[in-house]
Amino acid sequence: MPLNRSPGTTITRIGGRLVAVLLPLAALALLRAFPALDRPTLPSVALAVAASAALLAGAALLAAVAVALERGRIRDLADLAGLGLIATSFAVVALDAAGTLGLAIGVTSAAAAFNVGAAVRQRAVVSRRGRIAGPVIAFVLVEAGLAGILTAGGWSIPERTATLFLAGGALLMTAAAIGSLDDPTRATALGIAASSAGALAIAPPSGFESLVGPAGMGLAALVLGSRMLADRRQGRATAEPAGTLPELPARADSPPESNEPVRLTRELRATLDDLVAARHLIELQRIEIDRATSTDALTGLPSRWPTLDRLRTEAAEARRYAHPFAAVLIDVDQFAALNHEQGLEVGDEMLRRIALRLRVRMREADAVGRVGADAFLAILPHTDEVGAATFARAVLDRVLERRVMTVRGELTVSLSIGIALMRPGMTLTGDELLAAAEEALASAQAAGGNRIAFDRLHGLARIDELDAAPETSLRDVAEGTA
Repeated sequence: MPLNRSPGTTITRIGGRLVAVLLPLAALALLRAFPALDRPTLPSVALAVAASAALLAGAALLAAVAVALERGRIRDLADLAGLGLIATSFAVVALDAAGTLGLAIGVTSAAAAFNVGAAVRQRAVVSRRGRIAGPVIAFVLVEAGLAGILTAGGWSIPERTATLFLAGGALLMTAAAIGSLDDPTRATALGIAASSAGALAIAPPSGFESLVGPAGMGLAALVLGSRMLADRRQGRATAEPAGTLPELPARADSPPESNEPVRLTRELRATLDDLVAARHLIELQRIEIDRATSTDALTGLPSRWPTLDRLRTEAAEARRYAHPFAAVLIDVDQFAALNHEQGLEVGDEMLRRIALRLRVRMREADAVGRVGADAFLAILPHTDEVGAATFARAVLDRVLERRVMTVRGELTVSLSIGIALMRPGMTLTGDELLAAAEEALASAQAAGGNRIAFDRLHGLARIDELDAAPETSLRDVAEGTA
């Protein structure tokens, strides 16, 4: 089918199919509108038309057998059964071996078979045994239908019952046509068959009107058979293009595909879906790894390397824009002894509580992270000596004044704090600030802990225990005059 078909061509094709579908009913309406055209016909003429319909259906049946054996599609097997029932029905009528009821049973059974084909669409029988068994089953169904038609031929029932059967067959044919819209030619053929079944239901038993239904059924069989032959030729041309290398034998465990482009498209789509899913999974894993490596699992604070990266970044900002900057290193006094005496669980709980209290003291622009087993680093942009000392003393106050409740009861710990500062105009790097803070921390620990000490720039000045010198001025200590 060309992809560049114009809208006018499409509308013309659809209109032509609708005209073909409604042709039997249109012919019946024409005969009703002009009674002079409807004249009595000889019984032999009616039998000849029925025989022609049976022959056309039989020819289409042969095409259906060839296509079903070659492609193994369930729809082709259903069409085989439907065409066989139509051919049988009109053959019995032509032989005058059944009446209207037998014809109605045959048409209704054929419509049911066509509906099966509409439901399964393009599904194929995979095994070779199934391809052979399919036509056998279809012929068994045709024989069963023939038995039903011949049996119904001996029944004496009201004519209205046969009419109702034909009307039901027409409705089933219409449903099969609607269900076959994925195959326009099949839908057209079944639409003609539905109109023909309707004409059979409402036409009188004699006259030209009685010939419309059989003629329409023959036309429907002709269209369906032509469609099968065309599909078979097109399939062979696609499977065996001229000038190509012979195909390699298929693997025994791979099922045959009726449409190679469809199979390749389906496999490509499945591969793309797998790639998208894999990429999504990898992205989630990368995010999880980044989160695990950048966050301390115990305290929820940033781990060492993200914290040091932040320190270097803030130090570079302070150098560029000449604003004060402070790095405060906080260490828990006698933490190893605490773990030894109280247990690791108590030590972990102590670290979590200290981390929580540090978060409370941080401004929005500040940062804090865990940089050691019992060490924390606070990064304070735009903070001078007084601000850093005020922050450090507030941390000590919060830790000393509030006991930590653990499984071993209430405990109190002390902290040693080292402060490194960079004044405007200085060009210290983040690593140099960290080294200065570590030196100040060592000075505080050497004095017995529970102290705040400044860096070498401030003479390693210390603020002694809070209770020892409550009158100490933070500004004096920060400026080295205390």
